Amino acid sequence: MMGKPDFKKLLALFEANEDFSLTESQYLKSTGATLPKDIYYLKKRSALSKVAKNYGFDISIKEKTICLKKVL
Repeated sequence: MMGKPDFKKLLALFEANEDFSLTESQYLKSTGATLPKDIYYLKKRSALSKVAKNYGFDISIKEKTICLKKVL
């Protein structure tokens, strides 16, 4: 992790009370920190999970999809 995340730029999204999603790069740009690699930690114990819980949100993770196509 690059440091403690700063959620100031994300507060408007939480306060809008609408579902939203973030890519890893958007999270890094918005908070100045990298996402934790451990999925359980990210969902249940991370700083992001605590802020999300305070605003009534739950975190779900969509795994990366790798698509392989046959080259002709």
